[in-house]
Amino acid sequence: MKKYTVKEKRAIRQGLLFISPWLAGVIGFTLIPLLLAFGISLTDYNFLTKPRFVGLENYITMFAKDPLIWKSLGITFLYAIISVPLQLVFGFLLANLLNQKLKGIVAFRTLFYAPCLVAVVSSTLLWKQMLETEFGIINYLLGLIGIGKVSWLGQTGTIIASVVFISLWQSGKMIIINLSGLQAIPTAYYEAADLDGCSRWRQVFYITLPMMSPTIFMNLLIGLIGAFKTFTQIKILTDGGPSNASLVYMLYIYKTAFTNYKLGYANAMSILLFVIVGILTVFVFRTSNKWVHYGSE
Repeated sequence: MKKYTVKEKRAIRQGLLFISPWLAGVIGFTLIPLLLAFGISLTDYNFLTKPRFVGLENYITMFAKDPLIWKSLGITFLYAIISVPLQLVFGFLLANLLNQKLKGIVAFRTLFYAPCLVAVVSSTLLWKQMLETEFGIINYLLGLIGIGKVSWLGQTGTIIASVVFISLWQSGKMIIINLSGLQAIPTAYYEAADLDGCSRWRQVFYITLPMMSPTIFMNLLIGLIGAFKTFTQIKILTDGGPSNASLVYMLYIYKTAFTNYKLGYANAMSILLFVIVGILTVFVFRTSNKWVHYGSE
């Protein structure tokens, strides 16, 4: 066992002191709630009576007796598969456009970021009125070009498409992150490529994308976690309807806990979500060494 010198011990104590607020936050707001959630998931608890220990009964019910689990997970995966790649591409393309040195470009950057400053509830209520089948402005505009009325909030496909479009409209944070990544790329690389006669497209594929890969990697993780936490928009737009056609997993957890008062079962569902997101996160990290390139490499 390594013996530390007095100086090294003092440095370790100082380091622990500096990170102690972060450690307290992780322990108090992450580890302890996670352990409590797992403990409650082993009980039958409805807020009104004392928790009754039932062992793995909630997990057995979840995997073997509740078809809505798999339906809600399927809808959530469908949303994630569609929305995350679109957000990455949309955010990258718009960031490139907003990175141009043009007069008034700051105003355009502000306009694209502005939707992020609007409360999610307020903006979703506005979109709900716009997507309304009979009197919504979107169907009215489509009618002007000869397209019939679309029940945007009436079936799974169009509901998911609507939520994806709203998420793109609110992707200003991802655009700003991409913009900061683009501006961190040294211009010397592009100047050298111009001297060598490299086309703009080749510069994108051989300079921009490799140098932007750490930023894309971060946006991918944020997008994946955000997709599986989707709740507010669906809750306001459809509340999971019609006939559970838009019942995303987070909304199902909410209804289980606060409508059906099955807190133990809802915590078991939350643990499953934690495991799924954890597996996806580990997978993204494990594969990142094949496509993420840092400046020192």
